Amino acid sequence: METSELNRILETYNTKLDQNLSLNKTVLKNIQLEKSRKKTRTILVYRTIELLFFAFLALFVGNYVATHWSQTHLAISGSIVGVFVLIALSGSIGQVALLQQIDFSKPLVDIRKKIELVNVHELLFVKLVFLSAPVWWSYSLVALDAFLGFDLYPHLDSAFVQRYLVLNAVLVFPIIWLFNKLTYKNLHIQWVGKTIRFISGTKTIKALEFLNEIEEFEG
Repeated sequence: METSELNRILETYNTKLDQNLSLNKTVLKNIQLEKSRKKTRTILVYRTIELLFFAFLALFVGNYVATHWSQTHLAISGSIVGVFVLIALSGSIGQVALLQQIDFSKPLVDIRKKIELVNVHELLFVKLVFLSAPVWWSYSLVALDAFLGFDLYPHLDSAFVQRYLVLNAVLVFPIIWLFNKLTYKNLHIQWVGKTIRFISGTKTIKALEFLNEIEEFEG
């Protein structure tokens, strides 16, 4: 066989091999995108249920405050609970909107960024737990009155209530500071990364790390 003929055969083989490799990559990419689509649809169902739950809770708390408006301590407690419910509701609305915006025809980086924003949603609820710590008593007052018909406040010692309110007021600023620190922009701070990993898990920390990398790249 002549050298030219051999080279022609090799070139034809390389061309077919490249085409097959390209086809395999396309097939694998489509399989991965299809899995992502299915997972996204599943998450959308959960987030929609979550949204409806918080919407119902917001209506319930709003009605509770209106019903107990003449009882200052219950109205204030209900309003505090209502604020946190509305924050959670707005987070769920944002998640549903974000999931509906994911376009799998877009570049992979754009898709991945939106998916990771969905993955960090759990951190919102963890941060809300921290933020509501100084006013946890409002949840207790509302829950006992709404579900058991028992108003705890008249049974509390006034001096204890005053000391407790002062102590919790002092905690407000450190907790707000902590709330603002727990973001992907502060992952370079060792204790922030460890805290998020401990309270939210490895999945959340990986999502935050990716978002941080993307922001640095885009910046």
